[in-house]
Amino acid sequence: MEPKSIEFGGKDYTLDEHGFLDPPEQWDETFAEGMARMQGIFDGLTGEHWSFIHYLRRKFLEEHTVPVVVLACADNNIRLNKLKQLFPTGYHRGACRIAGINYEFMYESNIWLTYESHGVLSPEQKLTQAGFLEDFEQWDERFAHLVAREWNLTHGLTDRHWEVINYLRDFYRVHKNIPTVYETCQANHLTLDELRSLFPAGYRRGACRAAGLPFFG
Repeated sequence: MEPKSIEFGGKDYTLDEHGFLDPPEQWDETFAEGMARMQGIFDGLTGEHWSFIHYLRRKFLEEHTVPVVVLACADNNIRLNKLKQLFPTGYHRGACRIAGINYEFMYESNIWLTYESHGVLSPEQKLTQAGFLEDFEQWDERFAHLVAREWNLTHGLTDRHWEVINYLRDFYRVHKNIPTVYETCQANHLTLDELRSLFPAGYRRGACRAAGLPFFG
């Protein structure tokens, strides 16, 4: 599919086949306002919008990254439901698109940044806004590998990772509850530091999420 152009405020901007600004150097506030209207923000961008947009621009331009949605919310001290109110079409297809971050960059740096518009999950797998599986029974090993890609592990998921993941799944299947981090460490003969080194995203958002366990709180 060929790139297309769009006009905002008398200026033409080139979009890629997914509708994201490409090249991203074209971005300016006129583009942001125009794209916001296309994303259903009809009353104009507020100070809250701009604060979040400029945060994404700084991350993109200065750190060459785009944070996952949970970290972006934490950095800006807003809840996920508030983010949804600000950007009704979502984090990636809404906020990141308005901020002029191009699809190719997000895909190459972290495939999870494009899951809203790129089919990386099995058709039956649905995610919560926080990136957890909605249905424990829809988990598969591919899902765990996709989660682990965020952690930049040198050797990917090792046997030690799978021991913890399988323990968590077995425990939840039997008890319908999530074991405490101490129970998990004890059952797998790990110290807390060893668990943290295995799952750098943390216990709940790392190990439990990769295991397909639900998110509470």
